[in-house]
Amino acid sequence: MVAPVVVIGGGLAGAAAATRLARTGQAVTVIEREGGPHEKVCGEFLSVEACQDLTDLGLPPEHLGAVAIDRLRVLHGRHSVEAPLPFVARGLSRAILDEALLEAASQAGAEVLRGVRVTGLDGTRVLTSAGEHRAAHVMLATGKHDLRAMPRGAPATREGYVGFKMHWRLSPAALTALGSAIELVLFGQGYAGLQRVGAAEANLCLVVRRSHFADLGGTWEALLAHLLLEPGLASRLADAQPLLAKPLAIANLPYGHLYQPRSDNDAVWRLGDQAAMTASLSGDGMAVALRSATLAADLFARGASAAQFHRQLAAQVGPQVRRAMALQRMSERPLALRLGLRAARFWPALLTHGAQATRLPAYQTTKV
Repeated sequence: MVAPVVVIGGGLAGAAAATRLARTGQAVTVIEREGGPHEKVCGEFLSVEACQDLTDLGLPPEHLGAVAIDRLRVLHGRHSVEAPLPFVARGLSRAILDEALLEAASQAGAEVLRGVRVTGLDGTRVLTSAGEHRAAHVMLATGKHDLRAMPRGAPATREGYVGFKMHWRLSPAALTALGSAIELVLFGQGYAGLQRVGAAEANLCLVVRRSHFADLGGTWEALLAHLLLEPGLASRLADAQPLLAKPLAIANLPYGHLYQPRSDNDAVWRLGDQAAMTASLSGDGMAVALRSATLAADLFARGASAAQFHRQLAAQVGPQVRRAMALQRMSERPLALRLGLRAARFWPALLTHGAQATRLPAYQTTKV
């Protein structure tokens, strides 16, 4: 089979790029390994930038059932600090959002192949469980997963990160207490975020150092028991019901990753987490993924190369990634964490300023 553009991965970045390309008349094939709706390890926090990108695509998050989030509450031990966000964000399940994006791509004219697994990539030859695709251009949007033929980062270490996600049905009292806030629970070796993603559903997504996870026993049950020592989180989950059969998990999270092209002849366009992975603490991970899709479609339409795209994307999102990583590192240093929370208790607006400082800049039309 021959296709001008093959997009590997039908998640946030892949489906958004395919939609934009197909709307310009470009022939696009999207290969998605999952056969139907599915959840992913994700904080499911749609920042103002992400909401605007989705609205531009004709998918306002509120029309998909997204819940408004307008406050930030930081919890550490018995201390709590709260401040308004400098924007209205949204919470929405990835199972809903990704399906809406794939449907948009299909309606725009993209060919969407579901339940097809990519087994290898040789230049622009895409090998799959359903046969081979010869493409003029390949866009790699496999999220945090790498193709074996295209290793990305350094090998896993004990000091890397592990991520978990669980949806919960909260009690009426817990829903009222949570309100329209996202709650960040900082526990020194990682952090957890709790926010609503539906009328009575909340997403608990957390990141923990591999070493700390191993020291706790290396099980979800042990990690959750440790988290519930945090009074604020314990009160939210006291009468909650887990909505997933088991937590979703992913290891070896390469936070701070910014892909640098090996040469001007790079043939593969890397989107989403394959191109840049910001610290989830900033809440702009999905915005970065959508920005990569917007920029890729824009530059592709103007004849740019994959290397030009990667350099321009790094220039646009690099400052946000570096600031977010600095914030994440500070949250894991006991002294810095104590001093930061003490300052925020006296000046809650510090949280608002911090949220504003880790935003992506406005999208700018770029030159090729």
